[in-house]
Amino acid sequence: MNNTPSYPSFLKVHALAVSVIIPTYNRKEELRGLFDYLDKQTLPSRLFEIIVVDDGSTDDTTAYLKNLIEKGKDNLLFCYQHNQGPGAARNRGMAMSRANIFAFIDTDCRPLPSWLEELIRPFSDKQVGAVGGAEEYMPEDSVLGQAIHFCMTSPFTTGGLRGKSGRKLANYYPRTFNMAISREALYKTGGFKPLYHGEDIELSFRIKEAGFSLLYNEGAKVHHRRRVTVRQFFNQLLKMGEVRVTLARLHPEMLELLHVVPAGGILILALAIILSSFFSIFLGMLELMIFSGLIFLGVVGFVSFNRTKNLKLFFLVPVLFILQHCAYGMGFYRGLWKWLRPGDAKVKREK
Repeated sequence: MNNTPSYPSFLKVHALAVSVIIPTYNRKEELRGLFDYLDKQTLPSRLFEIIVVDDGSTDDTTAYLKNLIEKGKDNLLFCYQHNQGPGAARNRGMAMSRANIFAFIDTDCRPLPSWLEELIRPFSDKQVGAVGGAEEYMPEDSVLGQAIHFCMTSPFTTGGLRGKSGRKLANYYPRTFNMAISREALYKTGGFKPLYHGEDIELSFRIKEAGFSLLYNEGAKVHHRRRVTVRQFFNQLLKMGEVRVTLARLHPEMLELLHVVPAGGILILALAIILSSFFSIFLGMLELMIFSGLIFLGVVGFVSFNRTKNLKLFFLVPVLFILQHCAYGMGFYRGLWKWLRPGDAKVKREK
């Protein structure tokens, strides 16, 4: 298949404020919905281009995109590449861009009308290297989707505790479902590394290390469809826990106390269960841990109910909360095992 970028003629004569870069893989219907929302942006369409990098789709995504251009969607361009992962696709999109700001969004997101305008606003300060925006669940999401969203963004998790503004309990790094970087930041960092997961956090870290500021803009908001099954949610958290070890291997400074809490909690609980079988004092400690945990889960459930006014979340969120931290902790240990197992270190050095 021809992978030469398709450029509409209007790009030769108009200056652009920003390029919206979208990697995709067999997501034609999601793309269709995303385009509907990008058409409603308050930033005039003549000031931004949409670059879609088809990362090896086997559906008719490419034909769909060609058809849109033929019908007059002047600010759209795209290319096809063999499957290389989202980081490589975003790098390809930036190489195609004619703007000095690159905005990233995923096909499962739906931006509010002011999203793009708000996302690029902070770049009037040349010190800003990357900006991240806010996220909400889809209005039509199921109860499970709302519960998962709460678990991923609540103040009881690393997602909600990331320092966005004010007091910081963990460093804030923009994520590519709602993120923009400057061309200067690209020049200083070289773009995304081929990590397949966590590449946005790693790039944000390097942008900060290069001397740029990372900002959070609450006004740049998207609706984000979360994993819609418990299995998908578990697997996502498993990967997130594992990638924390990968990121720590690349940049030890990126590992923070909050990132090891789930793994530490699993270890402490396991030791308490084992030791309580032999020593009565540890049985009392185990009972205290369980009692304290139940109270904490009750607080989590109440906060989720208070935020959403949906009683079902009071019962569902604590269960997902336990699953979330178990999966993250297990993923962390899996990452450690892959790092420390015999022969792995040699393989990594050779690469």
